[in-house]
Amino acid sequence: MDGHAAGEVWLVGAGPGDPGLLTVRGRDLLATADVIVVDRLALAVLDGAPLDGAPPDGASPECAPSAQIIHVGKSATAPSWSQERINALLVERARAGARVVRLKGGDPYVLGRGGEEAEACAAAGVRCTVVPGVTSALAVPALAGIPVTHRDVAQEIAIISGHLAPGHPDSTVDWPGLAASRATLVILMGVARLIAITEALLDGGRPEATPVAVIERGGTAAQRVLRTTLDGLAVDAIAAGVRSPAVIVIGEVAARNDAAVPTAPAAGARPAVASRPLVGVRVLVARTRARPGLLARRLRALGADAVETVVARPAPAGGDDAAAALLTALDGVNAILLADPDEVAALVSLLRSAGTDVRALAGRTLVAAGPSAREALDSLGLASVPRTHLRAQLNAEPRPLGPPTVLAVAGAEPDLGPAEHAWSVRRLTLLTDVAAEPDPRIAEELRHGDFDVAAFASSTAVRGTAELYGPLPPDLLVAAMGRRSAQACEAAGIRVDIVPAEPGVHPLAAAVADFVTASRDPLN
Repeated sequence: MDGHAAGEVWLVGAGPGDPGLLTVRGRDLLATADVIVVDRLALAVLDGAPLDGAPPDGASPECAPSAQIIHVGKSATAPSWSQERINALLVERARAGARVVRLKGGDPYVLGRGGEEAEACAAAGVRCTVVPGVTSALAVPALAGIPVTHRDVAQEIAIISGHLAPGHPDSTVDWPGLAASRATLVILMGVARLIAITEALLDGGRPEATPVAVIERGGTAAQRVLRTTLDGLAVDAIAAGVRSPAVIVIGEVAARNDAAVPTAPAAGARPAVASRPLVGVRVLVARTRARPGLLARRLRALGADAVETVVARPAPAGGDDAAAALLTALDGVNAILLADPDEVAALVSLLRSAGTDVRALAGRTLVAAGPSAREALDSLGLASVPRTHLRAQLNAEPRPLGPPTVLAVAGAEPDLGPAEHAWSVRRLTLLTDVAAEPDPRIAEELRHGDFDVAAFASSTAVRGTAELYGPLPPDLLVAAMGRRSAQACEAAGIRVDIVPAEPGVHPLAAAVADFVTASRDPLN
C-alpha cells in the first residue's frame, strides 16, 4: 500500500454523470485505491472509460485496479446503506490499512453528506482528504445550455435540497424567502416533491409564468430537458414521465438556451440520429467480469447510455482435481498464455492448492494476452512477453527435446502464425463462473422499464441475468452477439430481437444501431 502504515479516506466528487468530467486527481486516486465505496449516481465513472486511458483499437481495455467495489445505493426507491453504516465502513477499512475512495456524485460537500463522512473519520482519528468534484447543480444546467447566472436577469443563485418537502419539521429551507427573491433556484433531489415545491413557491409570490427547466440524467447520453413554467411544472413533469435523477432550474435563466452545441432531446422529442444513432437509448450490458468492457464503450461511442452490470464472476476452478490437472498440464510446457488478471490469480491459487507456488513456473515463458495480464504478472515479480512476441521468443530458444508446447489457459488464441517448427497447443480451463449478487439499482430500473435494450455478449451473461433478475420486461429489445448467446436466451425464455451477421463487439453494437434507426424511420 505504498508504504502507508495506516489507511486513509478520500472523499472524491465524481461529477454530474459524464465520466469525462471526473477530475484528474479523482482519476489518479481511483487507479490506486484498495476499496471504492460508490453511490448509485457515481457509478457512471466506474462504468465508463478505463481509469488509466483507452487502449488502442482492438486491444483489451485496461482494467480498473483490483480494488473492492462496494455499492451503497443511495436511491430513494431501492435498498441503500444507512449513512451511519457507510461512516462505519469507511473508518473500519481505513483502520485496517486500506486506501479508501468514497466516490460521490457531483461534489462531496454539495448536498452529498460528505461533511458527515469527514466528521466521522475525524472523530475516529482517520485521515480524510476531500477531492472536490464538478457539482451537478452548476454543470447540469450548463450542459443543457442554461446559465444559472446572467448579468441582465439573475445575479444570485440558491442551491436547494428537495429531499424534504416544504413544511417538513426537519427542513431548514426558507421557501417563502426563496419565493420572494429573484435568485435562480437550482433544486436537487426534488422530483418526488414537485407538487409541494410548486405550491410553496406560488404561495410565496413567485409568478406563475416563471420559466422552469427540468434536466433529467444530465451529463449522460440519455439527458433530456423539459421546459415549462412554474404553474405547469407538476402536470408537465408527470406527463413527460420525468424521473430522478433530475436537476430543476427555476428562474428567468431557465428560458435561455445559450449552449454552443445542441442540448439533448426534450421529453417526447425524436433524438438526433446522425453519427450517434443511439442518442437517447438506454442499454443494459450484462458482464461476466468486473472490468469495464469494450461493448459498453462502443455503444457509448454511438450515443447510447450504456449501463454495465456484473451478473457472473470468475473464480478459480476448485477441488484437488483442478490442481492436479494443472500440474499435469504444465509437464513439458514451454510457454503459458494468460488472458487477464483473473487467469493470473487462478493460476497462483491452483498452484498453492497443489502444494507449490510460482516457482513451479520456472523455465517457462509467460505470455500476457493484454496489458492487464502483464500488469498482474508484474505485480508478482514475474516477467512476461506480449502475445505478439510469442513466436519469435520460442523460435529463438533451442528445443532439443522436440517442438515447443504452449499451454493456453485463456480464451485467446496463441497467435503463433507460420513457424519454423511444429507447434503444440495444450488447453486448460482454470476458471469457473459463479453468480454475482443482484444489483438493487438494476432490478428497480428493469421493473420501471428504464432500459430500451439489453445486450448480451456471451451465454454466461444471459444465464446470469436470467438467474439474478428473472423474466425481462416484454417490451425490452434483446440483442445477442452470436448463436450461442441467442440459444442461451431461448433456453432462458428470453425473446431475441437482434443478432449481428457475424459475432463481435462492433458488429453487435452496429446491429443495435441499425435496428434502432430502422425503428425510428417512419418509412420502415
